[in-house]
Order: sequence, then C-alpha cells, then structure tokens
Amino acid sequence: MMISRETPTPGVRQKLAVGACFANMFMLGVAISLLGPSLPALAERTGIALSQAGVFFTLFSAGSVLATFFVARFNDRPERHLLVIGGVLAMGLAFWLIAGSDSFAQAAVGVTLSGLAMSTVGTAPNAIMADLYRGRAGQALNALHVIAGVGAFVGPLVVAAAIRMGSDYRLAYRLAAAVMLSVCLLWLVGRPPRPERGETHQTPLLDRFMLPLALLFGLAMLYTGTEQVLGGWLFTYARDATAMAAATASLIASLFWLAILLGRLAAVRLLGRMSNAGLLRMCVLVGAAGVGVILLSRNLPVLLWAGVATVGFGFGPVFPTTLALSSELTPGRAGAVGSIVVASGSVGAMVLPWTAGALIPSIGIGGSIAATLLPLTAMLAFVGAIRRAERVRLR
Repeated sequence: MMISRETPTPGVRQKLAVGACFANMFMLGVAISLLGPSLPALAERTGIALSQAGVFFTLFSAGSVLATFFVARFNDRPERHLLVIGGVLAMGLAFWLIAGSDSFAQAAVGVTLSGLAMSTVGTAPNAIMADLYRGRAGQALNALHVIAGVGAFVGPLVVAAAIRMGSDYRLAYRLAAAVMLSVCLLWLVGRPPRPERGETHQTPLLDRFMLPLALLFGLAMLYTGTEQVLGGWLFTYARDATAMAAATASLIASLFWLAILLGRLAAVRLLGRMSNAGLLRMCVLVGAAGVGVILLSRNLPVLLWAGVATVGFGFGPVFPTTLALSSELTPGRAGAVGSIVVASGSVGAMVLPWTAGALIPSIGIGGSIAATLLPLTAMLAFVGAIRRAERVRLR
C-alpha cells in the first residue's frame, strides 16, 4: 500500500527498519496460524490427549497478556529498538523449542515464550510506523496489519507442504525459526525513528465509566476467543469429522485466514456506506451463518470449504472495526483504550479455545464447533447494546 508523498522520505536504514516492521508482522501471523494445524501431532508427540491440547492456546495468550504490561511502557522510549531485537530472538528460540519438544513441559515453555515474544514483535512496529509516517499513519498501519493476515494464510500452507514432503509440523517451525534470525539481522542494520511522544501525552486511562466501551471490551474478548477456536480447531474438525487428509485439512486452516484477510480489505469500501456498529452487526451475522454451513458439512464435506470461507470473510473486519469504534468513542485516549481492547481479546483467546478442547470428549469436535454459536449470539447482543448506548449518548 502506497504511503503519501507528504510524508518525509526515510533514509536507507529507516527503510530497512520499515522492512523489519513488515517482516515482524508477517511472522506474527505465521506464529498465530501454525499452532492449529500442528496441534494433533504436537499433542501425540508430547504425550497428552488431544482434548487437553487446547491448553497450548491458553499458554500462548497468557504469555502475550503478561508481556503486554511490561512492553507497553517501552514502546514510546528510545530503547524499544533493543527490546524488539530481544523479542525477535525470543520468538525464534520459541519456534526452535516447539520443534524439538518431546514432552509437554518443553512444548509448554516454547509456546509460552512465543506468546511473551509476540507482545514485543507485534506492538513495537505499530509505534515505529506511526512515528515514521506521522502524516499518513493510517495507511502505513493498515498495510502493516494486512501483512499479518498474509502471514496467517501462509503458516498452514507451510505445514501442509511439510506433510506432503513426508515431514511434519517440526519442519515448519524450524523454517520459521530461521526466518526470525534473518529478521533480527534487519533490525540490527535498520534504524527506526526516535519516539516523538513525551510524558505530556500520558493521561489517565478513563475519567469515568462508559458503557459502550465496556461492551466493546466484552465484544473483543468473545470475538478473539471464537476466532482462535475456529482457527485452532478447524484442522482437527476437517480431519476427524469429515475424514480429510492432514495436508488437505491444513489448506482448510489457510482458507480461514485468507478469508479474514479478504474480509478486512472489503471492509474499507463498506465503511464508506455504513457505520462501524452496523458493519459489526453484519459481520457477526455472516460469521454465524458460516458456522451453520460448517456444521452441515459433516454429511457433505464439500460445504466445509464454503462455510470456512464465509466465517472468515465475516470475521475479518470485526477486530479492526472494534478498535476503530473504541477510538471513535475516546479520541483523546485512543491508544490506551485500544490497548485494553487488545488485552481483552487475549483474555478470550486464553479461555475459549481451551474450553472447546475440554468439551471434545463429551460433545465431540462437531459439538465444540457448534458451541461457537453461543459467543456469536452474545456478540450480536453486545453490538445491539452498543448501538443503543450510542444513541443515548448522542442525545
């Protein structure tokens, strides 16, 4: 995506830093999407039941939440450059640990470390791009997050290719570790801009409780948890419920992330014709319809492709639009409120995927997928309440 010519032209080393930011976000998408297609084989290799493997999603998200409290204070300081190099190295180490894990304890350390590293790898580029492209930060950040979607699409494809070559998820993780080393080299030679923010920009988070914001936090929690349930367990559903080969099931996981990316691109045009809250309502309805189609695919597997594409397309705009709506409600505290939205999403990702896995022995993988209709129904209610609260606030 092109950056406006009104923005100062960065030097060569700053351009390398921009490339490093995009590489970070690409690998962040890869990290998020690798775990789902790897889960059955990882559970078998580490000696735990598949129904218990959802704990890996919890560990990943818990690491991210914990690191957020530490990293946030450094994103506006000159030393963030060193911190992001540490995060890149930590994520590379995490990938290597996961690939070499023969026990649950080893895999748990690797997955948790990848979550801890994600908060640095995924948050610092946003601040750096905003500082470098102050005149057109919106364009730059939009391009940055589209690249994360591309990485999420590629991750399962790498697992599928490894399986077709006679290997397994471990090859994909080792390749990802090698790429992270290359990204670290980019950061070592790149020179990101020094932060422009000062202490005067630090304000209290909220002066008073706002109902629409509380609803948005809940919406973010339910959405991210549901997205991770589907992104993480669709591989298992395709393999076990519809008897797909493992390599083909990996393509189902990639389709989900590709559809999310396409949904976000489509939202750019749709938001010119409808409100943020109106788009959210439509997206949740489309996502729920897609889940229904997925459930029908148990007897007609060809429907699985259509259902996954529908869910992903509907889900794509939900999280960015939730962030935009939070910024619209509190324009003077958009950064702080946006951080809470992200943290709320991580809490949902800690709980719902683990719950879905724990339910498999009693209701089956199909039942766990069907259960996502419950948080989707709650999300629809939240969006309706947000729209009503907004009307009251504007009177």
